[in-house]
Amino acid sequence: MSVHDQTARSIKLTYEEIEDEQLVIDSIVNATRPSTSTKRMHRVPEMLIRETDDYKKYYVPKVVSIGPHHFGDKKLELVEKLKPVFTMKLLSDNKESLRSLYKELGEPEMVQDLRNFYDENMVAKFCNKDFIKMMLLDCCFILYYIQSIFGEKPEDCLDLNSHVIVFLHQDLFLLENQIPFKVLREVMNLANIDCENKFKQFICGNILVPAKPEKKWLQSIPCIGNLQSSRGEQNMDFKDVDHLLHLLHRTLTKNARIPGMDLHPHDRCTFRNVNELIDVGIHFKPSGTMSLANIKFTKGRWWFTASVELPSVTVDDSTKPMLLNLIAYEMCSRNEAWVTSYICLLDSLIDHPEDVKALRKAGVLENSLGSDKEVTKLFNEIGTDLVPNMLAYLDAKNMIQKHYQSWSNTLISQLKHEYVKSPWAFFALLGALIALFLSSVQAYFTVWSPKGECDDLCMFLKKYHHL
Repeated sequence: MSVHDQTARSIKLTYEEIEDEQLVIDSIVNATRPSTSTKRMHRVPEMLIRETDDYKKYYVPKVVSIGPHHFGDKKLELVEKLKPVFTMKLLSDNKESLRSLYKELGEPEMVQDLRNFYDENMVAKFCNKDFIKMMLLDCCFILYYIQSIFGEKPEDCLDLNSHVIVFLHQDLFLLENQIPFKVLREVMNLANIDCENKFKQFICGNILVPAKPEKKWLQSIPCIGNLQSSRGEQNMDFKDVDHLLHLLHRTLTKNARIPGMDLHPHDRCTFRNVNELIDVGIHFKPSGTMSLANIKFTKGRWWFTASVELPSVTVDDSTKPMLLNLIAYEMCSRNEAWVTSYICLLDSLIDHPEDVKALRKAGVLENSLGSDKEVTKLFNEIGTDLVPNMLAYLDAKNMIQKHYQSWSNTLISQLKHEYVKSPWAFFALLGALIALFLSSVQAYFTVWSPKGECDDLCMFLKKYHHL
């Protein structure tokens, strides 16, 4: 082999080694580099899918497919065939409006922007025309549903029975059943569809119970009363919303503030349920704010009493799938885990049906599900294996723990258990206290009673009684 061939071979080997080394370096850099993905339509995390049946029951749509994740499912064909019908009803059978919407959404920049919301593998099977058609039909279906559901007879407008409408409402808040909110805004603007107020009603009517304002004499006037009751719905922010589930999450956790790092958690929270806290003088009542992030602890007028304000939550058939999808969304996004933290808090407070009963009587829970036992099971199942934000509700939890472990409040709790809750023991204690009081009074007057007018005469007779 000539020197030239050896040199060429050595150079070739050197290049191959350098190339291999560069591949290794690139793989390491790419593996450690933080993700800069702009994908905002997520799949349910694997850690939440404990069983296949749970995934199908709580995360898969039952009547309608929205977006590409479950598109083409044969079980959803009934509503899929109705989407073109609802689209034309929304647009008042105006074909020109339909063409205009399709043209605007079909602009190359718009198509690419909408595709970027999803994982590339998820939308690769759709050509641009099919993708925009799906976005347009799903968007118009959602808008028509929201407009119709608040009418006098929504089942007549939707050509669907009430049972299907219930599942349809749940399907619109599934994590894997979303389209970009940008499409909804574009269609509302381009088609001049005004349903913002109905959008607010649609979002605010989930999970949280509307706060009941205090009755004041001004609210007896109809126009002022209506204004007062609608203030909570006027602050909804549609800016930078990814999808409907994101909008629901933002509404449920508005005004959320993580406390400063100077606050430290207590060693551990030793209280186990609602009734234990009631025993030490802590009572529950609904808060006046519509947010899961607001929990307030307040000392009472007496040193042994206190109150905890919790947002009122309604529990029905749609509560569990909605909460599970909100929790899944928090795991996929960078939002603070307020829903997760609230569920963990309720799970720590609810051990028995009696705890649900106490919260229901206090107005914190509204049970439309059935028995209190079912509600207990619901929160205990959802709260299993969840990890809350350690700083969420930290100030309130520290004050609850401090009140709970106070020796004086513990003593009062023991007295209530031993005497107040047992009638015969209570009467025995009351009789003993009365007897002790009377004995004390007798001893006092025996030792410290003042001299009377007959005392001197009695002493004289006692001294000279032998006469």
